[in-house]
Amino acid sequence: MSVDISAKAKKATVVFTTPSVEGASQAILTGEWDNWEVWAMKKGKDGAFSVKLSVDLGKSYQFGYSIDGRWYNDDTLPFVTSPFGTSNSILDLTNVAAEKEEAKPATKTIAKTAEKPAAAKKTACKK
Repeated sequence: MSVDISAKAKKATVVFTTPSVEGASQAILTGEWDNWEVWAMKKGKDGAFSVKLSVDLGKSYQFGYSIDGRWYNDDTLPFVTSPFGTSNSILDLTNVAAEKEEAKPATKTIAKTAEKPAAAKKTACKK
């Protein structure tokens, strides 16, 4: 299982991915970031399930996956025992810094002054 994080401003975009479980037909993700709401995960061609969420930075969250009704934690992250006798993974975003926006090169605005060539002055010629 894996979690990929990219952070901007005060949010992290997190992609949660389960391993491929033979014969699995559905998976959900649930966690503390939204009071354990259920997020359906999309099955990929390789049989793994994934979902992308936006989560607040600066906090630590417990979460887990349910694949065909069986609870899984993410073995790439620390975990704690839940009150239900299972394990919950810990997504720790307390020390994740938001990416700085790349500085855009300064652009100079050059005022265009439409200068017309000076018109030739007509001078009266006496004949």
